Amino acid sequence: MRFKILSTLLVAIFASNLFAQTATIPADAKARTAPFVFSTESKEKGDKIYQANCKSCHGDIGKANYAKLVPIPKDPASPEYQKNSDGDMFYILSNGKGVLMPTFVNTLTEEQRWDVISYIRSFNKDYTQPPVKVAGEAAKTETAKMVLGYDLNNKKLWAMVTDSISGTKKPLSDVTIKLFVRRTFGNLPITQAVTSNLGVAYFDLPNDIPGDSIGNILLIARTIGSSNELTCSLTEKLGVVTKPKLLLDQRAWWSINKMAPIWLILLYLSGITGIGATVIYILLQLRKIKKINQITTET
Repeated sequence: MRFKILSTLLVAIFASNLFAQTATIPADAKARTAPFVFSTESKEKGDKIYQANCKSCHGDIGKANYAKLVPIPKDPASPEYQKNSDGDMFYILSNGKGVLMPTFVNTLTEEQRWDVISYIRSFNKDYTQPPVKVAGEAAKTETAKMVLGYDLNNKKLWAMVTDSISGTKKPLSDVTIKLFVRRTFGNLPITQAVTSNLGVAYFDLPNDIPGDSIGNILLIARTIGSSNELTCSLTEKLGVVTKPKLLLDQRAWWSINKMAPIWLILLYLSGITGIGATVIYILLQLRKIKKINQITTET
């Protein structure tokens, strides 16, 4: 009976693993393309990421020295692997596959995942990159600019992305912009938005962001999905007024003398008093010994 139960469990595990390996990739994911043109730079960055995250299973690309696992990880340079679309590769790299291929959506950024695909495609001499379909691609050019501002009338924070083409400013639509708030130990992501046909994106801010003593917060906007990101910042009085708690305002080990813990002050004074009393006692005993010696000598 136990053997039958164990056999059934093994078959179920194998079947679920097989299903996961052959699960259909959504059509929109298959048709997805990189948000930038693959270059020598993206290939080099992808090489480093591959060596750190993929080589242990897939081996050196083109050498078929992949790990002997079931199912086989495959060599990314093989025709079987290269027949996948860029969207297929990106989907699997992002969401994993089966029980062996992990997900990297929370480990690698979107750009890093596309860099890995750029590196893998460099081993296919017949590969031609599909046209970049992401709107706002010009945001990667050196002439693109982003401005961050606050609309007092509508109480809205906005960002505008434009590109100068032949001396004329052109709004860039469908550019994804991520918004951060500067914090002590880094930038805290709070929201993101996409630019409209006018090249403008509006952000809905949480109403509980801690600010400084007068409510100021430092906001940082950054475009994502392109290899040459745009960044700008703005300081506005949009946060909750917060009085910072200084370490020296409370009694603690690291505080100044007058703010040291009471027990620590008493312990210190007791120690000093004890040492002083001990020294006085020793001196009195020495004086007593001296008197005894004098009396002994006289007699």
